[in-house]
Amino acid sequence: MRIQNSLKNIFFGLSGQFISILMGFIVRTIFIYTLGIEYLGVEGLFTSILMMLSLANLGFDTAMIYSLYKPLAEKDTYRIQALMNLYRRAYRLIGVIVLLIGLSILPFLPYLINGETTIDHIHVIYLLFLVNSVSSYYFIYKQAIIIADQRNHIISKIHSVFIISSNILQIMLLLGTGNYIVVLAAQIIFRISENVYIAKRADKLYPYLKVKNDAALSKDEKKLFFENLYALLLYRISGIVINGTDNIVISIFIGVTAVGMYSNYLLIMTTLTTFIGYIFYSITASVGNLHVKENAEKKYFIFRVLYFANFWIYGFCAVCLWNLLNPVIMLWIGEQFVFSQFIVFSIVLNFFSAGMQTASTTFRDTTGLFKKGKYRPIIAAFINIGVSIILVNKIGIAGVFLGTVISRLCTYFWYDPYVVFKYVFQKSVKVYFVRYAWSVLIVFIAAVLTDTLAGIFNENMLINIGIRTVLCLTIPNILFFIIFRKSEEFKYLWNIVSSLTSNIPSKLLKKAYHA
Repeated sequence: MRIQNSLKNIFFGLSGQFISILMGFIVRTIFIYTLGIEYLGVEGLFTSILMMLSLANLGFDTAMIYSLYKPLAEKDTYRIQALMNLYRRAYRLIGVIVLLIGLSILPFLPYLINGETTIDHIHVIYLLFLVNSVSSYYFIYKQAIIIADQRNHIISKIHSVFIISSNILQIMLLLGTGNYIVVLAAQIIFRISENVYIAKRADKLYPYLKVKNDAALSKDEKKLFFENLYALLLYRISGIVINGTDNIVISIFIGVTAVGMYSNYLLIMTTLTTFIGYIFYSITASVGNLHVKENAEKKYFIFRVLYFANFWIYGFCAVCLWNLLNPVIMLWIGEQFVFSQFIVFSIVLNFFSAGMQTASTTFRDTTGLFKKGKYRPIIAAFINIGVSIILVNKIGIAGVFLGTVISRLCTYFWYDPYVVFKYVFQKSVKVYFVRYAWSVLIVFIAAVLTDTLAGIFNENMLINIGIRTVLCLTIPNILFFIIFRKSEEFKYLWNIVSSLTSNIPSKLLKKAYHA
């Protein structure tokens, strides 16, 4: 049942994401040619600022989803109601906090932009970004129970419909009015509508959510919940600082135009990360269910399978990005928007190092190891800001991304797998690091080999992109297959893929659509 739920979540997540990827690139292209790179930079900057403000979220989403695994498995309606009541009250408070902090930043906006800007009504634009962020806190909390119940495919289908409709309207507004404020207003309307619709769907799936009740957690349960929440807050602060400050540092030390250039790369990276994220995020609830019901050996095997899939997917993507990022940007919007290969290396390294943490992060979150090493994320945040500022002044934009990589290697890289192996598997973590080093070496060989062969054909851009694409699709996958074809992890995944390809056309799709 866990595998079937995961496959449903993955299929619908990927299907909708594929369509939204295509439309996202169309919207971005029209955005650049109608509004310009400076507007793109401002959008990237404000998105990062609002990401920082989501510190007020305090990690409630992860804590609540983790807390719901057991009562859902045991069908404990009273406890579910108590948790959802707490969630609702917390998110309403969080919305107010985000609004107040966001408004306090208004006077300081000019100091976050290096140099003059020609964009009019920049404060109005920021306020619209703020409203878009705050509005979600009043409707989104009911998504937690759907996700924890391994039914994320329902949210994926709804999100796909709304994101596609929103993109179509944005294209029409950009071409028809060229007014960024109108486009932002439309985004707000669609986001609120989507969250309200999902909340109503949750009420329909779980009717006891609509029933008025006074269900509440006991003092001991609240104490445990808030202890986990405090540890999650520290992780949330670190994660947001590590992922959310890049654009702010670039804007302050280099300029908003550089943020606009990077946002094109970030669009590709974010799209790819979101696409991959649907695969791993779709199985998170299943891993949580696994923790409740299975023994340590079963958990360890599934961890190995998850890590192997993690390595293959992110390794393959890293090879593709190294070989295709600049050629694709050049073909898409022009040579003037292309970064140097050293900057591209730092971007790809940041992507790969973050992606390789997925398996250990998933197990840490779903097994409730929030309190172990809870202050290390704060150390990571300080390292990230300090090293990024030092390196951006010495080597430019690449220094921002290398600072992020260094902070991650100093903290999450070694500690997350350490606590998972110690407290969940009761095994030495040495085998993990040996496997990690071996994985990095294989990806490096695949990237160099692909790039070397592709460099032979450099006469024509389109031909070069075509050859690089073919080489990226074949060399890393063949290399990975030759090395790992006899491993237990590969055989397990191969059986799942074989079952998926044989069952989806006739059975799985039909069941999923009627779920």
